[in-house]
Amino acid sequence: MSSLHSADQCEPNLVPILDMVFQLITFFMLVINFKAGDVDKDLVLPVVGAADPADEGDQGDLLVLNVRTDGSVKVRGALQPSIDLFLRTESRVVSQLRDIKPDQPLPVTTVLRVDKKVAFETLMKIVDTCKANRFSKIDFVVVRKKDESAP
Repeated sequence: MSSLHSADQCEPNLVPILDMVFQLITFFMLVINFKAGDVDKDLVLPVVGAADPADEGDQGDLLVLNVRTDGSVKVRGALQPSIDLFLRTESRVVSQLRDIKPDQPLPVTTVLRVDKKVAFETLMKIVDTCKANRFSKIDFVVVRKKDESAP
């Protein structure tokens, strides 16, 4: 009878493979695009012929407001019952987290994605509400019309 040696009974070492799995999970968590949830795909954006791209140099944090045809505002995938209340709360939170004084503007760029059927008065109320709550950097998202003379 042959006796079994310890070399005959080997168990796989799972530590390296588990380490690789956790590294892959961490990598994918870091590169996932969380901004996609900020965009309301149902909006029909206005077409503008001479729209310049936003300066991406010093935007800071982004706050995306999706203004729907009925004037309601969707932020981070949720409809806001009161945009004024939401912006006041957001302003307080950003001020506390960044230790910003009440008289200083917030280092947040507010991106307005407005449906082309929204009334101008509704849009201006939202812009005024943003400014009243210290969100002074405002960008608009539009669709650029293609130049017909280009090949």
